[in-house]
Amino acid sequence: MSYPINIVSPQEADHNWRSLLKGKKIRYERKADINGCCIKLMTDKVETVNTFDENFYHLSEKIRSHGRLLVFDDGGENFRVEYEPISRSAFLWNCNYYGYVKSIALALAGDILEDLHRFYSVHGACLDYRGEGIALVGPSGAGKTTLSYGILRREKSKLISDDWFYVRFQGREATIMSSEKEVYIRGGIEKNWKDFEPLIEDARFDKKGRAVVNLKNLLGGEKIRSVTSLSTFVLLKRDFKDENLIEEVSREEMLKLMVENNFYNPHLLVRDKRKQKLRKRFIKNLLDVAKPIVVNTTATPEETVDLILEAVS
Repeated sequence: MSYPINIVSPQEADHNWRSLLKGKKIRYERKADINGCCIKLMTDKVETVNTFDENFYHLSEKIRSHGRLLVFDDGGENFRVEYEPISRSAFLWNCNYYGYVKSIALALAGDILEDLHRFYSVHGACLDYRGEGIALVGPSGAGKTTLSYGILRREKSKLISDDWFYVRFQGREATIMSSEKEVYIRGGIEKNWKDFEPLIEDARFDKKGRAVVNLKNLLGGEKIRSVTSLSTFVLLKRDFKDENLIEEVSREEMLKLMVENNFYNPHLLVRDKRKQKLRKRFIKNLLDVAKPIVVNTTATPEETVDLILEAVS
């Protein structure tokens, strides 16, 4: 899932702007409310703007943007991102996958929020189970999505976010906030959880086999929440050589794993020493209030869900 993210100067960003304006390429504009940030999308791709509309909460066009997302082709073949951090402008070139648009929009809001408002972002899922917040973080393919929807099937569980959430410390609590209006889900969830077959049958999938869907229509509004307080931080891995399925680790061990793996977030726009120090301090503070657990997802999804919920209880 990694791709190049290059920091560019204001002069280089101005050149990009002039090129797009000269070519009259900016056909669609939308503004989204991402945890209080106004993120403006500009593109010439109708499918991208329509999916963006479905995915995020809308904002009035009269609201000034905090960050800008420009999605265009430049004649090249490879996808790449150029980010100018002063104006908070992200240029996505040759992007044919909406998942990157969504992730960069969330990362852009995260870049603004962690610098200016002491909000922090995590690339992972979060659910509320019996009033306790559970975060699921890990590499691609470890089972975040599958386990999120497995937990959501259980009584007294609610989804905060299945892909990305924001955190703010309030006293001794880490308050978790959702990021999207509707989820962008991949096909195949129904293979493990038959409950979701109606959702998949009605979805309009893109070329990458993903679709924005309204979970409230299937599950009811009571299964969706926008806020919870974190109690358990679960790092997922899939290692068939390790017989241990679940292990409570020290705060220091978890912090080391998070830092060594770039916080399991390939979409971070700025990765300099200042940001690294800021994010490391955030995770350290987060682990002061949340129990760190490593879960090996080599068992069946149902068995793994049981292990996680037993650890929370």
